[in-house]
Amino acid sequence: MSTESSPLVAGILLAGLWLLPATPAGAHEDCPKARRPEPAIFGPAYRESEGGVAGTEFPAEGFRLRSWLPLNILHPDATSGNDCWGYVSPSGREYAIMGTSTGTAFVEVTDPGNAQLVGFIGGRSSLWRDIKIHGHFAYAVTEGGGVNTNKSGIQAIDLSQIDAGIVVLAGTQTDGGNGRTHNVAIDEVSGFLYRCGGGSNGLRIYDLNADPVLPPLVGVWSDRYVHDAQIVTYTEGPYAGRQIAFCFSGFNGGSVETGVDILDVTNKAKIVNLARVEWPLAAYSHQGWLSEDRSTLYALDELDEINLGLPTRIHVIDVSNLSNPQWIASVETGTAATTHNGFVVGDRLYAANYRSGMRVYDLSNLQAPVEIGFFDTYPELDTAGFSGAWSVFPYFPSGTLIVSDMQRGLFVISPETPACPADLNGDGIVDGADLGPLLGGWGGTGPVGDINGDGVVDGQDLGAMLASWGACPQ
Repeated sequence: MSTESSPLVAGILLAGLWLLPATPAGAHEDCPKARRPEPAIFGPAYRESEGGVAGTEFPAEGFRLRSWLPLNILHPDATSGNDCWGYVSPSGREYAIMGTSTGTAFVEVTDPGNAQLVGFIGGRSSLWRDIKIHGHFAYAVTEGGGVNTNKSGIQAIDLSQIDAGIVVLAGTQTDGGNGRTHNVAIDEVSGFLYRCGGGSNGLRIYDLNADPVLPPLVGVWSDRYVHDAQIVTYTEGPYAGRQIAFCFSGFNGGSVETGVDILDVTNKAKIVNLARVEWPLAAYSHQGWLSEDRSTLYALDELDEINLGLPTRIHVIDVSNLSNPQWIASVETGTAATTHNGFVVGDRLYAANYRSGMRVYDLSNLQAPVEIGFFDTYPELDTAGFSGAWSVFPYFPSGTLIVSDMQRGLFVISPETPACPADLNGDGIVDGADLGPLLGGWGGTGPVGDINGDGVVDGQDLGAMLASWGACPQ
C-alpha cells in the first residue's frame, strides 16, 4: 500500500488535527491504544450522490466507497471512533450505528451513497464504546468512568421512531457494580445481554425479556476476565436448547493464559465451563466468531503482531465437540497489521485489521481462510499498530457494509458488481460449483447468492444463474 496520504487526506489533516483527550483514570489505561493515540482527521462528508473526489485514496479490491462521514460530522466534539453495528427498521430501512469518544451516532445508509446522520446519544468520554441490538433497542456500553462508579452501565436506546429521525435514551441500567464495560454481547434467540470486561470483570448477564430498558442482573461469571464474547442458542444437534458462550478471556486483564473459555450459560445461576482452548504463541485473545454451521471458531489475537513480531493471523479452532475443542491452525494472511474484530457471513469472514483496513476471507475451506478482497481505511501503512479500522458490520440485507475507523470515522461501502454476477466462486465459469453457494443461501437475505440484487436469494436468482450457465464473458 502507499506510504503517503493522498492530497485530499493531507488537506483534511492540515485543516483539523485534534489530539485525543486523556483517558479517564482507571478506564483501560494500560492499553497501548490509550497510551499512543493518533489524531483524528476531520473534514467534510463525502457522499457518492453529491459527487466529490474521495475514494481513490483508499486502496480496495472488490469494494467501492459510497459514503464517508468523518468524526466531526458524527459529533462536533468527537475525537476518536470505535465500534460499529447495524439496525434494520421494520420498514426495511438500514442504519449504521457507530461509537465515538463522546457517544453513539445513528446514520441512515438505506441509500449507501447518501449516508445521513439521524441521531446521536451522548455518553461518558471514552476511547471505547460498544453497541449491540435486540428488538428495537440499541444497547451501548463504555469503559468510561472509574472502577468505583456505576454511572456508565448499559444505555438502552429506543429506535422505534428512527425512521422519523428520533432516537431516545430510554434508560440506563447501572446495577452490577462497576459501571465500566469493555464489550457487550447479546444472544438474540434467548434474549440475554452479556457485559464483558470492565475492570477485572468476566461476564455480567441481564435478562432483556424481563425488562428491555432496565434489564435485571441475573448471573455473573468471574473465573477469568472476558474481553469479548459470542453467545448463541443451539437449535439442533447434541447441544439443542443450550445457550453457549465463547469467551475470549484470560487472567490479568486477559493477557495471562489467554485463550477461549466455552461456557454453558443456560442456567445463569450455575454456569458450567465446558472447556478451554489456547493456540501457540498466544499474546492476547481479543475477539472471534463462529462459522455459520458452528463447527469452527475463528479467533483473533490483538497483540501477537506487536509483542511477538508475527504477521497477521487467524486462529482456526474446531468446536464441533464443545467439551473437546481443538486448535487446528494459525493461518497467516499476508500483512503485518494488527488484528481486531471479525464477523462471519455465509462463507466469508470480514475482519477489521486496524492499519490494513477491512479484509475479507473466503471460508469455503473452513480450516484455511484465503483473502479475496479488502477496503483499506488507513492508506498510509499496513504495519502493526493501533490506528485505522476498528470494526466492520456485514449483516445488512442489501449487502452494504460499514467500517468504523478510529481516526477517519464511518465508511459505507458496497461490493463491486462483478462482470459475471452468477459466477459466485469467481473462477470465470458459471457451473455446478456456483450452484452450491446459491442453494446454501436459499431463502436468506445475505449477499451470497443474491444475483439480481433484490435482497433475497430465490428462484429469480436461480433463473439468472441458469441463463448465464457456461463461461463468463471476457
